[in-house]
Amino acid sequence: MLLAILSVSLLVACSLRPGGSTGPSADPSVFKHPSGDDVILQVEFSGGFVPSSFLFTSFPAFTLTGDGRVIVPGAQIAIFPGPALPAANVRSLTEDGIQAVLKQVIGTGLFGKSVELLAAQNFVADVGDTIFTLHADGADVTIRVYGLGVFDSAGTYPGVSAEELAANRTLSRLSQDLGNLDAILPASAWADAAWQPYQPEALRLLVRNADADAPDESGIGNGLLDWPVDSDPATFGDPTSDGAQRCGVVSGKEATDWYAALSSANQLTRFVKGAHRYQVTVRFQLPDEPPECPSPAV
Repeated sequence: MLLAILSVSLLVACSLRPGGSTGPSADPSVFKHPSGDDVILQVEFSGGFVPSSFLFTSFPAFTLTGDGRVIVPGAQIAIFPGPALPAANVRSLTEDGIQAVLKQVIGTGLFGKSVELLAAQNFVADVGDTIFTLHADGADVTIRVYGLGVFDSAGTYPGVSAEELAANRTLSRLSQDLGNLDAILPASAWADAAWQPYQPEALRLLVRNADADAPDESGIGNGLLDWPVDSDPATFGDPTSDGAQRCGVVSGKEATDWYAALSSANQLTRFVKGAHRYQVTVRFQLPDEPPECPSPAV
């Protein structure tokens, strides 16, 4: 049903919007939104019983930018060791496609104000939050949902209102549909014919001295590559909260050189500078993110 509604929404948007303006309009079906690199809509995950390295490399499940780019995680290759570079894809929506997505999101009736839906903490342990962030229609709204999709929201639970369970069901369907836009939107909603690998302009790097690491138990061993830039890994970026690693963001030529080096690396590769070896974990920066690590970094 939701899929059909979104398809109809797109047809309505296409019939009403011949152009791509995001300025004021008397048409109530047109939603103003940010432009360029700024985020319109994002779905990401936070918290839960996970290692700090997962929190560092966690990438939003869905990002829609003002210029129509949809950026999502790509398929992960099921091999060991896996590639050093994460997989991410990008494809651009037309303005009509953006409007169709916004019509459906705002049409849920849940994005009128920021809210936290955390009642599932009463009976579900050690899972994280799903965070929906919307900047559109003159509002900035964040919805934080604990345990989205990990319990049957069609049931009844002590301490959870019927309204919150209904919101869970709606947001769960919305999350699934945002991850399946190819099946929901017609080709005319897209400015690009197909998804392409996302190559960011900046990389967030987590660097750890690996001199004292025990030999790899898999028997594959650590491949060695030269540290690809002039910076000193011992002073790279800033220390993380545990003091065991350093986090920094590279851009420009440094990002280009690191991207090339990491393209030849895998998860067991160590980068060598002088007499020292370093493990480097990478996370792609999104277009709107500042050129710095989160504080604290991990």
